[in-house]
Amino acid sequence: MQLLEYPRDSYSLDGEWQAIPDQYEMFRDYFDDFVDDDDDDVAALPDDDGQPALSFESIYEPSASGNDDITDFNIYDGYSVDVPSSWGEEMPEFRHFEGWVWFARTFDREEIDEQDRTFLRFGAVNYKAEVWLNGERLGDHEGGYTPFSFEITDELQDGENVIVLRMDNKRYEDGIPNESTDWYNFGGVNRSVDLVSVPETYLRNFKVETTVSDDAVDVHIDAWLDGSDTGAEAAISLPELDVDESLTSDSDGRLSAELSFDRDDLTLWSPDNPRLYEIELTYGDDAVTDRVGFREVEVRGSDVLVNGEEVWLRGIALHEEVAGKGRALDVEDVQTRFQWINELGCNFARLAHYPHTEEMARTADEEGILLWEEVPAYWDINFGDEDIQELYRQQLRELIQRDWNRASVVLWSIANETDHNDETRNEVLPEMADYVRNLDDTRLVTAACFVDETDDGLVIQDPLEDALDVVGINEYFGWYYGDSEDMQHFQDDPDGTPVVISETGGGAKWGNHGTEDDRWSEEYQAAIYRGQTEAVAAKEQVAGISPWILFDFRAPMRQNEYQRGYNRKGVVDQHGRKKKAFHVLRDFYTSEQQ
Repeated sequence: MQLLEYPRDSYSLDGEWQAIPDQYEMFRDYFDDFVDDDDDDVAALPDDDGQPALSFESIYEPSASGNDDITDFNIYDGYSVDVPSSWGEEMPEFRHFEGWVWFARTFDREEIDEQDRTFLRFGAVNYKAEVWLNGERLGDHEGGYTPFSFEITDELQDGENVIVLRMDNKRYEDGIPNESTDWYNFGGVNRSVDLVSVPETYLRNFKVETTVSDDAVDVHIDAWLDGSDTGAEAAISLPELDVDESLTSDSDGRLSAELSFDRDDLTLWSPDNPRLYEIELTYGDDAVTDRVGFREVEVRGSDVLVNGEEVWLRGIALHEEVAGKGRALDVEDVQTRFQWINELGCNFARLAHYPHTEEMARTADEEGILLWEEVPAYWDINFGDEDIQELYRQQLRELIQRDWNRASVVLWSIANETDHNDETRNEVLPEMADYVRNLDDTRLVTAACFVDETDDGLVIQDPLEDALDVVGINEYFGWYYGDSEDMQHFQDDPDGTPVVISETGGGAKWGNHGTEDDRWSEEYQAAIYRGQTEAVAAKEQVAGISPWILFDFRAPMRQNEYQRGYNRKGVVDQHGRKKKAFHVLRDFYTSEQQ
């Protein structure tokens, strides 16, 4: 399995696919009869005389003999669904189905602008995927929110080619996330599918790192090749900065360059001025282009700094979901999110509880919104299991290598609401923090933790704090317990680790009105926001806040008369209607900017 982690010209396989739900998980037997995984040769089923009657292609179209009842599995006669999509929104009768669904589509080789090598790339498939091309098994992938690719150069055939995907969205005890989550499990090919062609040796990925001093900006660039290093010329170009420099190769096959600028000669990226520059890397016949921002993020005492300047994080948390579409966001959906984020006066957003579409980070780059990104190491993960640890590292790696050139991303979160009394967790999570820093030490590492009530007030007692650059605190004073202003009892340490209130808030059903004492009313939720924002604003160690949450989202465990399968903590409902708390938060952020 290969990774292609930057924009390239590609042939889109989005559009109509055929889907067959496999509730009893029986069609794999049919499939294996046609495709022998031991030798990857196309097999055949014998007819009544013992002679081969059906080839692999017979899975997809009726046989010439008319003997079509040999299998109930005919992918050309499935449900027609759009990709990307969440299957429960495309096939409402399977909305709550968890299990196997087979997907397939064809493409014509002549339509591809082929080079030496071709890859099949999936943006995200929830949760497990197994992929074949023309009967050849390409491989599998676990994890519902990050991209994966397979090289298909040797499997391509002239004329029509057939892709088959078996996906499984069941929740697994040994998965990440595991069986228990507080969000809806949208199965589907939730992001785009592409064919990407490259030269024999190509630029697999690159990384831009920035260091800022009072009078200089130093930029370090690394690039990695896939294929043999042929000694071809490697170069980097930043046309707007008049840069055209060679990349040098080290003994490990990594290409690199060091650039230095007078600070006055370029514009640093910041929330107030999100300046991006065109960048092009070339190696032989291969070329990669992108838009990157140069900036540095760090902590000093309890402050978060961008380019040496303190930034108070005015944020909001959000899920990746659209009513009627599930998790398959389009460009308009992304823009709507940023419209709300900007209207609130935010400079920060927490993309919870898993990697969102990469378009969120790219748009945040353009809009000047700082981001917290995370993997779904959520609640009761079995951290002691070595296979789970490897899956954990895989999901971290796939997210980080996808988005490490996005200037907007400033926080990598390694976990959410995990038990800080679990000794195994307390051994493994610091190792994961180190793993993140080994991949990318130019950003801050965080996790969403809890605060403990003691006789001395509210205190962070999580031992993970020592491994983090920023501590996230999830607290719901005024909703699940206590009063909304109880964060005033937090034991402030101006020299301590910066704290971001990563979740806080309460529920309200849009249009349900009452007094500030009437639970589930908009007035009750607004009162929580007033108490919470006043309390955290007074704490020097609190470097920001991302209330829970931007909009109402589907959550099967929420089933009272106000929710009916939705978490109602949004300041906007699932249809985009603003609640009173939206205006309270907007007014608070407006005052913070003055």
